[in-house]
Amino acid sequence: MPMRVQEVHPAIAHFPVALLPTAVVCDLVGRLTDNDALMETGRQLMPIAAASAAATGIAGFAAQEAVRTRDVSHDLLVTHRTLNIGLLALSVGLAAIRARSRRPSAGYLLAGLAGAALVTYSGYLGGRMVYAHGVGVDPADGIEHERAPEMPRDGFGRAARTAAGNIGQAIRHTAQDMAQGQIAPRIQDRALGR
Repeated sequence: MPMRVQEVHPAIAHFPVALLPTAVVCDLVGRLTDNDALMETGRQLMPIAAASAAATGIAGFAAQEAVRTRDVSHDLLVTHRTLNIGLLALSVGLAAIRARSRRPSAGYLLAGLAGAALVTYSGYLGGRMVYAHGVGVDPADGIEHERAPEMPRDGFGRAARTAAGNIGQAIRHTAQDMAQGQIAPRIQDRALGR
């Protein structure tokens, strides 16, 4: 069965969803029990979690331009994307901090637990887009077919070029949404009681 550009993102999204909380839990339990092996596992997992978040984010930008969103599903996508940009920055920061310390600090652990909650909520938003709104689901007419070539039938070169174009377009759309104040519409609407 051929894979489309927008299907790479959900295929790899489970890595940061699993690795970031695992790294933090290893560090937390290791610190509470004074277990050096667990703390070392957490220290080594965090840069892998950050790298997986970066790869997943790049794939998410490619997927964003290959799917159709409207109204609520667009707001979900914008919120999901913005949270994941923040999550990437947080996980890179955590990896940098953890690389310089043998034991995780209380602040590091609190930030890591916040990151674990963030990655869980963002994953939920991604699931809502697909399962409640049909984003990226062909029978729901949720795919921009010209921006979502099949791999390998349409060729990996075409898929890579399309993905690169999608990423550029996604970055432009991100800048436009942010310039219009659309940072996290689902959260903003709830805060304003809408």
